[in-house]
Amino acid sequence: MADLRLSEVDQLQTREYWDTRYQKDRDDTTFDWFKTFQDLEPFFRKHITWDNESGRDLRIVMLGCGNSTLSKDLYDSGLRNIANVDFSDTCISHMAEFYKDDKEMTWHTMDVRDMHEFTDGKFDVAIDKGTLDAFLSYTGSVWTIPDHIKESASKYMDETNRILKPDGKMLYISYRQPHFARLIIDRPYWKMEAETISDPGGSFDYFGYVLQK
Repeated sequence: MADLRLSEVDQLQTREYWDTRYQKDRDDTTFDWFKTFQDLEPFFRKHITWDNESGRDLRIVMLGCGNSTLSKDLYDSGLRNIANVDFSDTCISHMAEFYKDDKEMTWHTMDVRDMHEFTDGKFDVAIDKGTLDAFLSYTGSVWTIPDHIKESASKYMDETNRILKPDGKMLYISYRQPHFARLIIDRPYWKMEAETISDPGGSFDYFGYVLQK
């Protein structure tokens, strides 16, 4: 059970919180916190080149997949070799059953800070839509990042770098503005670029970060 001594914002970093949430919302088949595939497809098409044939050769890892439809949408568009990772076993069990007919997708209960099932350089592309944002959720100033948050994010970045091929890339979709994101995701082992993903009619824009090894 989630630690009630923590604020709900801080609980977003914990496995217990998400297991409880996914169990409670089990009747809700899928849910996207922000940005649909339709919103994001131009960004993905720009930074991942594929058609229905070449998409079978690319190895994709969805980091913190949750119960988003993003993996299924990418699968249906031709990116077939998708490994989905989440540290909530409740979530992974549910999604694996729901998408059991999509045989080329795999489902793994793992913490993205320790993806021990995956060998070095296994994937071409890693995708994160909001997972790092959850790890960076804490009570306090955005300019003063607690040490445990820095450590957690660093483990995640380093582990993602490990499982990517030498020319691999990470695509990170976030509401976090570049001057804040850079404090966490800028690393010597990759080049970082940021793009604005406009939200027509919305209250603010989102950002797509391309982290190229």
